[in-house]
Amino acid sequence: MIMNQNIMCITSHRRNIVYIICDQLRYDYLSAYGADFIPTPNIDSLSANGVIFDNAITAAPVCGPARASIVTGQHVSTHGCWTNNIPCKAGTVYLADRLNAAGYMTAAVGSFDHAPFGDPIGYRYLRRFDEDHKECEYLKELKERHPEATTSFMKEDMHFKYREEEHYDSWSCDRAIEFMESYSKTGVAPDGSCPDVEDAPFFLYCGFLMPHAPYLPPKEVSGSVDPDRIPEPWILERDDIPSVEQYRRAFLNPSEALENPRSVFPVRKKERLAYCEMIVAIDYLVGRVVKALKELGIYENTTIIFSADHGDMENDYNISTKGPWPYSPSLFIPMIISNHPQLAAGSRSDVLCGNLDIGATVLDIAGDNKAFGVSRSMIGMVNGQVAERSVNLSEFCDSCKFLVDKRYTFTYYPFTGVYTLFDRLEDPRFTTNLALLPEYTATVQHFLMKVIDYMILAKGVHIEAHDMAPDVKAGIEGMNPKFLEDFDIYYPLGNMEEVERVRRAGLDENYNEFCKGREIKAHYGVYFKKDDK
Repeated sequence: MIMNQNIMCITSHRRNIVYIICDQLRYDYLSAYGADFIPTPNIDSLSANGVIFDNAITAAPVCGPARASIVTGQHVSTHGCWTNNIPCKAGTVYLADRLNAAGYMTAAVGSFDHAPFGDPIGYRYLRRFDEDHKECEYLKELKERHPEATTSFMKEDMHFKYREEEHYDSWSCDRAIEFMESYSKTGVAPDGSCPDVEDAPFFLYCGFLMPHAPYLPPKEVSGSVDPDRIPEPWILERDDIPSVEQYRRAFLNPSEALENPRSVFPVRKKERLAYCEMIVAIDYLVGRVVKALKELGIYENTTIIFSADHGDMENDYNISTKGPWPYSPSLFIPMIISNHPQLAAGSRSDVLCGNLDIGATVLDIAGDNKAFGVSRSMIGMVNGQVAERSVNLSEFCDSCKFLVDKRYTFTYYPFTGVYTLFDRLEDPRFTTNLALLPEYTATVQHFLMKVIDYMILAKGVHIEAHDMAPDVKAGIEGMNPKFLEDFDIYYPLGNMEEVERVRRAGLDENYNEFCKGREIKAHYGVYFKKDDK
């Protein structure tokens, strides 16, 4: 294959990045995380050539807010997209904006799920699948071939009605490959869009809707999963269910399902089989993307990130969706970074991370190491160049605040006084709420204080500089290592006499040194000269 001079520079310079995001994919249904009942050779290959992250969670167990966190590097309480179909706050800087400025070509194809409909949130090239929206490109094309099609989700016996190559996620995969082919051969996207600079590598967001409902795997994958090997749904074994969960479970289920959970197992088994078959279909599409990268001669210079917006209970505890659930199948997500030179192939990491960290990780690869919200580079955390978290946060609106460390899952239900604590290592099915046991009082207090800290961090930290005691600064840096980049300096120590008083009290007289060389928004006098560094 002959490539032009521009593209030869692309393949020898900074790395391309392909981000594959699935919708509602639970981590424990992948062999990389221990599942042995769904064949996923292509995703396994990504794992073998990269790092599997074992403690990755979603920033929000619902589509729109989770994806908003991915592209802003902010928690839900900061970016403002608190549920589906709500835009982020005005003035938000998106990941694609930063990548454009860093000299990347940015493209997004497939399931997008950002509001409002027409906003490309910075991507130079966009071909989105929008389910049954009147402007959905895919549905228009499907109707041209099949005039009887009334929806993108034409169904036939728990499968997609038409050929696999006509499936909505096949369309998205086609658009991804179409972009890579056009850009690698000509330096422009299929619609002629291009970056501001020559020799630009690309960032490609490739969104698959599967395995999100409706359960419509292609007919061609039928028989690929043995239904007898699929785990049966979990039965709820607790009585102390928070009201938010009680109401959700009630309106999601017929009364007989709550009275006799096993009564719905036959229906659930069919749904689970279809869910598993959709994962097989995803794996095939992943293989197509990787094959295209190799055939175009750009695989070696491309880092691949594979993940999901959130998980899915998939009928465990008679819960059929994502939502305000503290349970691992919904809260935890697959996270694999493959084919990156700074990461050991075939390794695992237990760092606390999540899709909130996609942005900083991508920007790290792109050479932009400035703060991106509270996002942290997963590559940096694995290699010890970026501090690890001690606690990670996920939010479902203001209904639930989830906190996880490497052992516990803690959930606070605002305005109810209710909280739960589960030991994931000893009790992976969350059968025993430890929160009210006296021996866990200190653990609960620790997590509750972290909830408060995270909410302060979300609104923006406002502290007068002379009150930024060393332990306060260290605590904020533990939650956001780069917070000083966006921290406004008001009222530092005013003169050398005040500095001396601090020293005589046996305290650290240098604790305001971080103010040097920074713009001082307001002061009562400054103890250092303007040009002091």
